[in-house]
Amino acid sequence: MDCPCRSGRQYADCCGRFIAQSAVAENALALMRSRYCAHVLGDADYLRATWHEDWRPAVLSLDDGIRWLGLEIIETMEQGDQAWVEFEARLIAGGFVDALRERSRFLRVAGRWFYADGEAREPGTRRFRPGRNEACPCGSGRKFKRCCG
Repeated sequence: MDCPCRSGRQYADCCGRFIAQSAVAENALALMRSRYCAHVLGDADYLRATWHEDWRPAVLSLDDGIRWLGLEIIETMEQGDQAWVEFEARLIAGGFVDALRERSRFLRVAGRWFYADGEAREPGTRRFRPGRNEACPCGSGRKFKRCCG
């Protein structure tokens, strides 16, 4: 299976190895991609495990009404044990295509990267509802009304 982070690699060779906990993300970008995949797959346990304990929520519930469409990395920067990844994740919720854009901060603790927090940004993708007979933006090849609509 292709990796949901759209790296062009197979899931097992990309983010799957982190989510299966057989490997540790070598940098903040790899962790960001794997956390996106965890959202796609609904893996709240992985998201909590990779969240820095100072910012980790006590309970994390994911909205299963969201269908994630893709991830675009906009910018990355690393300074010592801190890194930032700005990204835009496209999604469908309630029949509307939308986007989440964030500049996420990551911290390296004892050689391991953790998500700390993020600052919301204005998304480049604007919210819209595709026409019923248009191709579904999820990439299924079906019409929107028969897929995510």
